[in-house]
Amino acid sequence: MCTFCHCSEPQAQSSASVAAAHGPFTSASETGAAVPDSIPAFSRQELLGKFNPAEHEGFERIPDALTDKDNIYLRSEVLEAYRQMKAAADQSGIQLIIRSATRNFDYQRGIWERKWKRPQYMGWQAIDKARDILTYSAMPGASRHHWGTDIDLNSFENDWFDQGDGAEVYAWLSAHANQFGFHQVYDDKSSGRTGYELERWHWSYLPTAGPMLAAYNRSIDTPDLTHSPFSGAATADSLNILVQFVNGIVLPEN
Repeated sequence: MCTFCHCSEPQAQSSASVAAAHGPFTSASETGAAVPDSIPAFSRQELLGKFNPAEHEGFERIPDALTDKDNIYLRSEVLEAYRQMKAAADQSGIQLIIRSATRNFDYQRGIWERKWKRPQYMGWQAIDKARDILTYSAMPGASRHHWGTDIDLNSFENDWFDQGDGAEVYAWLSAHANQFGFHQVYDDKSSGRTGYELERWHWSYLPTAGPMLAAYNRSIDTPDLTHSPFSGAATADSLNILVQFVNGIVLPEN
């Protein structure tokens, strides 16, 4: 047997609600997790991914038994929560494997730049090229994977989760992941959220990601992206990245 699943009725963190409540780029907590009254002091470098997780005391290397990638990291509390979730999945005959975890700014920039240079984009305007890449890939400095709270599981193809082992994996995750603090933040947009398309593989540890999003919304503004060293950075303003994408998530109900 194999693999995944879904939480209770979700609610979308819409761009409109973020902007209306706080202005375009201010605090928006993830109500699906327990968020403390005082937001922890995350550095701007952590929030933007401008650090080396191997040198950060709050991160641990993911053991080889849990991933098919070499030398990747998660925050310690996220890794511990994942261990517990995987143990429960194993008991149910569900096989989970981490395909991607923390990606710092430089790593995300490498992904972005490789896509930016695709021959298919020859002759495209920068904003159209950026919008197409943003279907699934975040701009450097705007990815939840910078935080060490989000993981990609088993497959990067939505179709894999539709049948066979993939459907079992997704069904299990949908039913049980929230018990361990994990939630699928990128649904099929039926919730009304904006931003990236459906990602059945992407699961976020909300007890830490919630405070980090709130800190990001308080600390980071559009110029932090538009002045960054990656192709098409200037489009972050026109594409409203902070509202439409960083806050384009769906959350579980309380």
